[in-house]
Amino acid sequence: MKIALAVVGGIMIIFMGVGIFGFVKQEHELGSDLASVQARLTKAQADETELQSESQYLANPVNLEKELRARFNYKKPGEKMIIIVPPQNASSTQH
Repeated sequence: MKIALAVVGGIMIIFMGVGIFGFVKQEHELGSDLASVQARLTKAQADETELQSESQYLANPVNLEKELRARFNYKKPGEKMIIIVPPQNASSTQH
């Protein structure tokens, strides 16, 4: 009787150990996932701040016109545009 009780107790301890090991492993995986999500959240918040700043900058018509001119070669009617192309280095063309 004592041996059967000891065997049953040992089997229960083994099952509990396996269950505890599974919970510890799951906790570790969830901790890694949480760290990844927190890093993505921090980046998204930084991106949001940058976009809000850029939006405020472009809300000013003078700044908007300046960016349109720089990015898209925008010009007013009747204006002439000169585009200056920097000279190419001999080393950059010899690849």
